[in-house]
Amino acid sequence: MRTRLKDVAAKVNLSPALVSGVLNNRPHIWASEETRARILEAALELNYHPSAAAQALSRGTTDAIVFAYKRLPGAAYRLAYSGLMDALSSELQAAGYDLTVANFATQNEVMAHLQKLASSHACDAVVLWGREEDTEPQAELLESLNMPFVVKGRHEVSHPHWHQVDFDHELMTAQALEHLVRLGHQRVAYLGFPHSDGFVQSLRRGYFTAHEQLLGKTPEPAMLGEFDDDVVPNVEKVRRWLKLPASERPTAFVMGAGNKAWQAVEVCLAELGLRLSDNPGSCSAAGITSSPFTLMFGDALAYQGIEIDNLARFVTPALIRALAKSKEGERIHRFRPDLTQAKSLWVQVPGPLGTSFESIQEGA
Repeated sequence: MRTRLKDVAAKVNLSPALVSGVLNNRPHIWASEETRARILEAALELNYHPSAAAQALSRGTTDAIVFAYKRLPGAAYRLAYSGLMDALSSELQAAGYDLTVANFATQNEVMAHLQKLASSHACDAVVLWGREEDTEPQAELLESLNMPFVVKGRHEVSHPHWHQVDFDHELMTAQALEHLVRLGHQRVAYLGFPHSDGFVQSLRRGYFTAHEQLLGKTPEPAMLGEFDDDVVPNVEKVRRWLKLPASERPTAFVMGAGNKAWQAVEVCLAELGLRLSDNPGSCSAAGITSSPFTLMFGDALAYQGIEIDNLARFVTPALIRALAKSKEGERIHRFRPDLTQAKSLWVQVPGPLGTSFESIQEGA
């Protein structure tokens, strides 16, 4: 049977309030050294351990953080979230917090659970994860309930006062285009996703803004290819691009999509006996990838290791600020990865793969 606080108090013939104050090192609780020694000795003898829940209640905190999200379809999301929760749990444990995961099939279930967390004071703060269309109403609910939270996503326009974390998507596509322009490319196409998700819009915005700044004009609509993560539509688009006359044909690609878009570019170039390269006169590409990523034939710079678990290290300081209700300091945290050389399998094909566009016939 578990020893209770009143058992320790009865053994030393002192009040439970005094015993509790000594064992929990509460300030303003006075006891002589002899009395403190008697209490500690009795607690040790009776194998008494203070209740973590009771300690939290007395402090007004739980040292618990809830990670809440609406489940998304597909194995890729499940794997990504698993890695994120491992990283986030490690970060929070180092800061003295325990992490509880709550995921649900529907938005209504998430909202009901958030309401329950706030009303029961079951945690100190909530980490919201998922698509902006889901997390925005979730965060608005917590804000109305005065529950501290950190949200993953791009909410800086509508809610700049929220504590939020995400990648610096605009910087990534802008740097990719800057790299390609530095190589001498003037006709740079964009391959991205067609969705309205915040990160998709941000990637596209980075490309557009940099194109206007670096090339002095808005990208032509014909130079945009935005498809789901599927090889076939990307291949069809790239093939059409590469069949254009030399004066209209893109010579480089900013990649704002997943690995299937990269695969499409490499396949289409290989059909023409070409491979990606940063050499003068070559077809080049740069942009985001999904892990694991490896080129098949050529060379290119890419953002690698941009999985969501890398955002975990931004969550803890943001949570601490949210818990302190601090009005000072950074509220919007953006992860800026490095553009690095991608690995290549250098797949062997019949005949050599060149890098120069001179091998493509005019208008072919």
